[in-house]
Amino acid sequence: MRIRKRFIAFFVTSFVAGSSASFAQGEPLTLTIGTQDAAWPLIVEASHVLDGAPYKVKWAVLTGPAAQLSALYSKVLDVGLMGDTSLIIEQGNARTPWTADTAPLQIIAGWRNPDSSYPPIVTVVRKSADVKDLADLKGKTWGYNFGGFNYLQYVLSYVKAGLKPKDFEAVKFGDGNVSASAFNAGQVAVYSGGYGPVKETVDKGDARVIIRSDELDIPALSVFTARTDVLRDPKKSEALGDFLGRLKNSWTWWAQNVPAVEKIYLEKMKQSPARAKFSAENGRSRFYPLDKELVAREQKIADTLYKSGDIKNQIKVDVEFNPVFDRQAVASH
Repeated sequence: MRIRKRFIAFFVTSFVAGSSASFAQGEPLTLTIGTQDAAWPLIVEASHVLDGAPYKVKWAVLTGPAAQLSALYSKVLDVGLMGDTSLIIEQGNARTPWTADTAPLQIIAGWRNPDSSYPPIVTVVRKSADVKDLADLKGKTWGYNFGGFNYLQYVLSYVKAGLKPKDFEAVKFGDGNVSASAFNAGQVAVYSGGYGPVKETVDKGDARVIIRSDELDIPALSVFTARTDVLRDPKKSEALGDFLGRLKNSWTWWAQNVPAVEKIYLEKMKQSPARAKFSAENGRSRFYPLDKELVAREQKIADTLYKSGDIKNQIKVDVEFNPVFDRQAVASH
């Protein structure tokens, strides 16, 4: 009941689509897509890439991977948005093994900004904490949130530092934005998560980045995770492929219309001018293939998490990645 009540508060935007002979006539099929950025549905709407789509898209905004996963398991969402390592943690702590036949969730698309000057995930320290290198993180208060690549950044940062959780004061928050707010307010000395929410603190000289996700070989892709039963539904699967192809075009529109995107963050999301400018530039992305190279990098991460005791099971991550839509999402790259 608690989860259900939480879902009622979702911010939802629907795109009413046109018709197509390839889909059943009558009431149009609906895809319910999770996002963690309330601006994204508005940006996609502004790009007009869904105009004439033979289905409806209903967006649901939920912050944090835990909420996205809960909505997927309860079948409120067809597709959820999370980090590329979220299913590693989910499978790694599952009570029963995941196989190609039994895995309940599968990653179907992944994206990030190809510009390395916009780091997806960072570990940041406050100037007042007097941290010169990773070893100095010992004894500090460290904010993080569980479940996605924010959590992985936190874990691999302390592993890289040669530390264990007993060596510092870990402070767990419900999602990355809450963790960032605590860091910005000086309530914790260290933060692992997205760069955007703490950038202004860094720009003011009150904090600095001590290590980036790329330095830890974290792919740091944002991903769409679909329920396996949705993928096995021929009509929904066909619609998802079309949706991802259209979304690929929205990335092109975004790159060509950064000022329009910035205006959405400024006026609709009420971000500061500096934060809106960063959000618009940082969000420019492209889809990446779910190929063997990516799976190998993710497997290395899973093995590291198992050795560190952060997941209970030794797993094979290939069952989590389904490249069935790569043709629509990344074929032109």
